[in-house]
Formats: sequence, structure tokens, C-alpha cells
Amino acid sequence: MKISIRNKLILAISFLVIVLFSIAGMLFINEKKVELADDIYANALAFSRLTAPTVAYDYDLYLAQNGFVYFNREIKSVFDQNADVSVIKVLNFSGDTLYDSSVDKDKKYEGDKRIVSDTDLISQLKAEMISFKTLDGRTIYLKQNKSGNFDFVDKLEKPVIAIEKGTMIDYFVVPSTEKYAIFYKIDYKHLDERIAVMVKRIVYLVLFGIMMGMIMSFIMSLQVTRSVKKLVTGAEGISRGDFTTQVNIDSGDELGFLGKAFNKMAVDLGASVEAKVYKERVTRELELATQIQDRLIPDDDEIPKFSDLDISGGLIPASEIGGDIYDFIKVSDDKLLLYLGDVTGHGVPAGIVSSIANALFYGYSDSADIKKVVVDVNRVLKAKTMPTMFLTLCFAQWQVSTKKFSYVNAGHEQLIHFKAKADTVELRPSGGIALGMVPDISNIVKIEEVDLDHGDFIVIYSDGIPESWRNEKEMYGMERFQAAVKKFGKLKTASEIKEAILADVKAFANGYKQMDDITIVVVKRL
Repeated sequence: MKISIRNKLILAISFLVIVLFSIAGMLFINEKKVELADDIYANALAFSRLTAPTVAYDYDLYLAQNGFVYFNREIKSVFDQNADVSVIKVLNFSGDTLYDSSVDKDKKYEGDKRIVSDTDLISQLKAEMISFKTLDGRTIYLKQNKSGNFDFVDKLEKPVIAIEKGTMIDYFVVPSTEKYAIFYKIDYKHLDERIAVMVKRIVYLVLFGIMMGMIMSFIMSLQVTRSVKKLVTGAEGISRGDFTTQVNIDSGDELGFLGKAFNKMAVDLGASVEAKVYKERVTRELELATQIQDRLIPDDDEIPKFSDLDISGGLIPASEIGGDIYDFIKVSDDKLLLYLGDVTGHGVPAGIVSSIANALFYGYSDSADIKKVVVDVNRVLKAKTMPTMFLTLCFAQWQVSTKKFSYVNAGHEQLIHFKAKADTVELRPSGGIALGMVPDISNIVKIEEVDLDHGDFIVIYSDGIPESWRNEKEMYGMERFQAAVKKFGKLKTASEIKEAILADVKAFANGYKQMDDITIVVVKRL
């Protein structure tokens, strides 16, 4: 099979761009990773030296006197100072763990002695020097010299080879008083997140470079032969609607073959142009409709921020145009409105109704009563939409000053309430009627309230989740859904909980065709 000149140029330049950008990207990422890891080491060392005496003091003052609540409050303030420290432990020089932040979260530990079994760690506890252990297993002690800097030594204070720049640390051990040593576990999650962002940017640069390479190679190919110019002239004739256009290329190579194929294409296009134009117009209109609907769904950076609330949402449409909607409306610093709706079916009609509803919610968002918002939107939808189109809805409100979460259910799925203290999952009552069915629903819907304690969260969703199919017989179902919510209840952020649930649904479906839009909103109280 012959490869045209243009394709050769495109392949060559694209390959060169990929190689150059990939090499440069890998070098940059490695260099940046070393730099960030070195910063984490320096910051963690300074942080541990600074806070170890405070932790030891607070332990004697509070936890040793059974004041766990006060000690826990102080420990949290220490964690807030450095996001790269994940665990803090208080140990005595005999190797007993007196406090472990990863375990002692709710009360003081009162069981059997927790004796350290790691001989290296025991040696570090008995040493009078700051020490640390690297992820590759090296244990190193830090001896302060006359200039105030640290020398790398072993436990016998003999010099050892210094760690390389960018070496990742497992933990630090800092002697703080004559009784205690403080253990700091280092977490590189934030480093990995920053590296992932850089990788994404480099991929975008590679794609941009490939696109530029294709454009350059296309321009160069136009200058190679007159035959190509003839093809361009012929293409211009066809673009004007003249399908009688023919090109005469007297060559026996691939360009001559291309000229013959071009002439045949012109004849074929004359017979099918109307169908193609119609198809392109419909495709373009669907693309524009999809873009418009995408703008109705808030991006992560558009989600309102509240100090006591963490929220996240996601939507996976079953077709180009979906019938599900969700949004977050910050009415004031004291009030957040959020909603999730599901229009019957999906596709263009459902997308139009969801767009209308979205605009109505914004228009009525200044109302002080969320029930009134739902009633007013229903009245407009009933008057202005088809009688066969309905919208199930959960419309909710978070009041910062009162710490109250209230909602109105209009024929929507039951909310799922995860209670952190009890580690239980509760289905909230359903009720109401879908919007657009009757003109007045003021006597049908009502406001419900949910007590959200710290760590609790609410899951609002469309029926696309419990009605996700693995095959023609097996459905995801509410029982599996509730089990997933409980399983992921300990995740820290609403975004992590949302992604974990969606991943669980996707794994269950195992590639089976998605039959309905999948939408989820997670509201977690911090």
C-alpha cells in the first residue's frame, strides 16, 4: 500500500513532535518531582522540630490527664500546619505507643500496651538525635554541627552517605523531652496530585504539537506538485456545488490514482450530497445542543465554597443530550440552593425541558421558601411543556447560620443519608409528585429536614444508578447502592465519595449499554 507525501509528512512531523515533547516532558517531570520531594523533606524536618515539643507538652497537659478532647483539638491544629504529615504518634523511649492519630480518633486508647516491634524504630526512639527512615529502607540520624547544619550519621554517630536530593521519606522521629519521642509519618499524596496535573498539561502540549505538525505538513504538501494544486482547484469547484468538476492528472503514480478517485468522488457526491448535508446539519445541531447543555452543568471550579460543607456532583448522559440536571446556587453567604432533576426519557426533548427548568430555578432562586420555588416552577412547566413530559426533582437548601439541611421531594428517588458516628445508611422518605403533571402541587409537596452531624453526608441521585444493568436480568439495585455508600463513607471528600460510587456502578455494569442518564450529588458536612 502506497503512502502519500502528505501522510508521510504528517507521520514524520507528528512522530518527531511526540518524541521531543515526551523526552522533554519526562525530564521536566522527573526534575520537578525531585524538587517537590526535596521541599517536602525540608518542610517536614522543620515542621517536626518545631512542633514536637508542643505535641509532647500537650500530651502531658491533656491526654495524660484524660483530656482527650482538648488534646485532639491541639493535634488537629498541628496537622493543619503541614498537609504532608498524615500520622503523628507519641512514643516513650521504651518503645510504647502512647498515642497514634491514625487509630486514636474518638477517645484515648485504654487497651494493652502497644509495643513497637520494629528494631530500627526502637533504636531511633532511644537516640538523642533526630532521625528518619526513607521509603527505600535507610535509617539515618541527624547530628547538628557547629555551623547549625545537620550531618548524616548512623546510630553510633559515624558519618554515612548523604541522601540524594529528592529522596522520599517514610517518617521522622524527633526526641522532644526526657520522656517522649514524636513520630511523624510523611504522605506524598499532594506531590502525586501535582505531578498528575503536570502530566495532563504535557499531554495537551503534545496534542497541540501534533495538530501544528499536521497543519505544517499539509501546507508543505501543497507546494510539492502541480497535481496537488489541481486537486485543490477541483475541491473548490465541488465546495461551490459544481459536482461536474473533473481533474486531469497525467501521472502513473499515486497522485494519478488519486485524480481518478477524485473524479469518481465528484460523481458520487452529486448523487448523495443532499443526504450528506442533512446528516451534517443534524450532527452539528446535536453538537451545539450538547455544548449548550454542558454549560448548564457546573464545573468543579464553579461549585460554591462553604467552610462547613463539601459538595460535588457528576452526570454521565446516556446519549448526546441528557434529561438529567443538577446545579448549585449560592444565594448568599448564609444560603445555598441545590437541586437534582430527572426528565422523563432522554434525548433532545428531555434536554429542552431540563434547560427550561434550569432557567426557572435560577429565576425563582431569590424566594425565601424552597417549597414556593418548586410550586412556581411546576406551574410554568405544566403550562409550557408537553403533557407527556415530567420532571422528578429533589430541591434542597443548606442554611449556614442554622446548620440545617432541608429539601422538597417532587416524586424523586429517596435520599441516602450516611451517619458518620453510627456508621449507618438511612433512606429518607420519598413523596410529592413529579413537576408538570398537575397545575398546582402546593398541597402535595412539603419541606423535609435532615440533621447533618459532622462527617455525615447526603447522596442525591437519579434512577440511572439503581437501574443500571449488568445484563438483561441483573440490575444494580438499592441494596447494592446503599452498601456502596456505607463502604465509601470514610472517604474524606465529597468528590472522592462521588467518584467511588460512579466507579462501583461502572464496574458493576461491566461495559453493558447504559440505558439512562446517571447523575449524583454528594453533600457532606465537614
